[in-house]
Amino acid sequence: MRERYALLVLLVASATAAQSQLSFTNASDRKSSVTASGGCMGVVDMNGDGLDDLAILHNARTFQVDYQNADGTFTLVDYGNVSNAGQWGWAIGDIDNNGHKDMISGGNSDGVHYVRIMSAGNGQLENLSGPTIFTQGMSIGDIDNDGRLDVYACNDVGPNNLWFANASGDLVENSGYMDWTTDPTSDMSGNYGSCFSDFDSDGDIDLYIAKCRQGVNSPSDPRRWNRLFVNDGDNAYSDLAVTYGLQIRNQTWTADFGDYDNDGDLDMVATNHDATIQLFENVNNNFIDVTSGCGMEYNGFFLQSKFADMDNDGFLDVLIAGGVEYFFKGNGDGTFTRVTGLFPAGRDMHSFATGDLNNDGFLDVFANYGTSYISADPGQPDRLWLNDGNDNHWFTVRLKGTVSNRDAVGAQVRIVGPWGTQVREVKAGESYGMVTTFACNFGLGEHTTIPTLTIRWPSGIEETFNDLDVDQTVTVIENTCISPVATISTEVAPIVCGNGDAITLTANDGFDYVWSTGETTREIEVSEAGPYTVTIDSGDGCTGTTSIFVQESPDETPTVTVVGLLPGCEGDEVELTSSEAGSYSWNNDGGDTQSISVTSPGSYTVTIEGVCGLFTSDVVEVSFLDAPDAPTAFGASIPPNSSANLTAVGDNIQWYDVAAGGSAIASGNDFTTPTLTADASYWVSASTLHGGVVSYGGAEVNTVNGIYHTNTDNYQLFTAYDDLIIRSVKVYANSTGDRTFAVVDQSNGSTIASGTFNVPNGESRVQVDFSVPAGGPYGLRAVGGNPGLWRDGLGSNPSYPFALGDLGVMTSSTVSGANATAYYYFFYDIEVESPSILCEGPRTMVDVNVGPTAITEQAGMGAITMWPNPTSGLVTISVEGLTGPITAEVMDLSGRTVKRFNLDRMQQGVAIVDLSGLATGEYTLALHHAEGRSIGRLVRR
Repeated sequence: MRERYALLVLLVASATAAQSQLSFTNASDRKSSVTASGGCMGVVDMNGDGLDDLAILHNARTFQVDYQNADGTFTLVDYGNVSNAGQWGWAIGDIDNNGHKDMISGGNSDGVHYVRIMSAGNGQLENLSGPTIFTQGMSIGDIDNDGRLDVYACNDVGPNNLWFANASGDLVENSGYMDWTTDPTSDMSGNYGSCFSDFDSDGDIDLYIAKCRQGVNSPSDPRRWNRLFVNDGDNAYSDLAVTYGLQIRNQTWTADFGDYDNDGDLDMVATNHDATIQLFENVNNNFIDVTSGCGMEYNGFFLQSKFADMDNDGFLDVLIAGGVEYFFKGNGDGTFTRVTGLFPAGRDMHSFATGDLNNDGFLDVFANYGTSYISADPGQPDRLWLNDGNDNHWFTVRLKGTVSNRDAVGAQVRIVGPWGTQVREVKAGESYGMVTTFACNFGLGEHTTIPTLTIRWPSGIEETFNDLDVDQTVTVIENTCISPVATISTEVAPIVCGNGDAITLTANDGFDYVWSTGETTREIEVSEAGPYTVTIDSGDGCTGTTSIFVQESPDETPTVTVVGLLPGCEGDEVELTSSEAGSYSWNNDGGDTQSISVTSPGSYTVTIEGVCGLFTSDVVEVSFLDAPDAPTAFGASIPPNSSANLTAVGDNIQWYDVAAGGSAIASGNDFTTPTLTADASYWVSASTLHGGVVSYGGAEVNTVNGIYHTNTDNYQLFTAYDDLIIRSVKVYANSTGDRTFAVVDQSNGSTIASGTFNVPNGESRVQVDFSVPAGGPYGLRAVGGNPGLWRDGLGSNPSYPFALGDLGVMTSSTVSGANATAYYYFFYDIEVESPSILCEGPRTMVDVNVGPTAITEQAGMGAITMWPNPTSGLVTISVEGLTGPITAEVMDLSGRTVKRFNLDRMQQGVAIVDLSGLATGEYTLALHHAEGRSIGRLVRR
């Protein structure tokens, strides 16, 4: 057998809504038109009907809203071009408190534009007054807490701008309200991402600005210092970033606040263009950098970042986009696990916004696939990714302010329960041109009740509600009411099989009803798949909404998990387990239980009975590698207080002091025991080493767009999905000489493997044999001096990401910004190999007899003994009580005599005989003497 450990492998299978996993479906065909956005994206309820809409800046210039209808379809309204120049930033909020949200945007010195919406389709474009700026990120919040929303705009090239809303909804510029000056003095430029957040949960909003300045390489330059303008409670703001531990001095592009560990305070994630993603934990309002080991130590050209619980397990996840796309699943303990393949689009997501676009309680993603910073690509239109959902429970809160601003921007919502405390905030413009739903979405996992819901309104009013049901959307009107609980029930599973069958959806009794179908009865009959929503109204102004998703002939294909190693070794056992179902039928006469044990190679499937038919899993190929037979080994007889030299015949020999289990005490064909005083037994096994699978990855050859590079500052980044060995790399050198190559851990800079190699002039393949554990990101780099190795540069268009077989992926270079994927450094056609597998066979027992080996003799004769046995050549024979001549005869196993000799020169009854001329093997030694014949077994090794 081989050394074993448990490995859980989830094999390919179709996801169903009943499984607690995360997947998305491209539902872009539900949009009413094809659009291509640049950087700005929005998902927000534009008209206050309780349905999130799509806010679109088509071609980075044309403002459109795809209003969601009750039946889940969309209707497009085009509000026209806001500028002839591309817009770099925007924010959306109800500036004039009329129930329809307004839009503000800006670009490179083209002014700041205000689209004021009076009703759906009725909007007015205004240009705001104030200093000309190069607008970047924008955020909306009630800065002076007068019940009206105000506007902040980042300026790339100087101090930032502020506009304050008056009672008429006009925006009046007052950029001097906050002190943008720095110490030491600077031009106050480099402002990129922003968000309003009550980061310290003291009841007032604060402003965080992520800063980055191209060409400023010194972290001592204040144009690189992130800023945190803290509200003193009287709406006066001071930059206290250094006080709270948030004065990041990297080239930061975005930041977001969220409570990833459910301890009731807001933590922060930041993206940088010259360093990895950073994670900060809020500990008593001191922010501690906890990036190391968090699982998000990745570099890239980042443009957007967002905390959101996408799988509703109760822990915030992180979605990041730009020149690279990352999704990190939050584990709730300060660690995150990267998940890939959620949004298969052929290109990494450039920008996005999140919201619930089918009212099923799960957050969806509206994404664009532009290029550079804000360039739209008509060949890569916007995509609507609908969350497929799972079994986890959820709870959504929509707010309407009365004393506070109507949108309740700046409100903080908390739910307290067995999970701890979850916190959400209402934000209007965050990250870098992103507007996400104003609804507060909470994932609850398996929990079915909200013990406590607390809302802290921007006005300072605080309201608490208890014992609320889950899987519903509630509306709370400030200091007025909370919506009633809405429920939808069915007598059977919410599934139709597409054969005309129908099921009944029933809302709870005692209200007025409006279904997404337009029906107003308590019960409706449905025969088509899709989401169905009911809104109930008790007449006091607060409505309750809930939804149910009816599936049509859902794919209930079971998944199969494998516990054990594949391929296994001969004699191993693997366990196959089906996902839960009502019944199970395994092929190959595997039985009808949920789990089966497999010891024979073959193709295995399980078939289950679903609601609308039978479903069979994908094939699981089970294979076992050969293990050798038990080796041949010889025991020994030795005198007391001596060691035995044992020998076994076979490959990769291991010696043990137990019959099963335990650890090897020695290896190799020969084993010398410790000094023994009594008989002992040992066991020996042989093993077969099976080589790993070899793959090649990375750019296969160099291009003409590059140079022989003169420094080692930049290099390649990759991630290892499994343990792997980098066997060799192809390089192109401009001279012969030694070069040092290494694999480094990007999270802490430590060296994983390194070596110095003599590299010839021209193209060559260098054998490096670097062992790399699963993980990353790692750097594959040259170390020190002028490497004189070819590097592909601008114009080479490397096709990132490069797969390293199934073992890993090369994601980018370490070049900062958008050029991270425009360069390729040094190492081509990389040969990687999975680790070898050692298959161990059964064990052979080897006995050691301590004391002389007796030779069988006639009764009444003296003792005759010999040692050592086995022997490498010399044997000592001792006789007692025999007289006269003694003749010895050695016979092989066939009885043929192979050696004869006389024992006529014995000293005190002892003779030493040389048998080194015999072949290795087992023999019979016969002594002929006056008293008769004595016989014994002898082993020549």
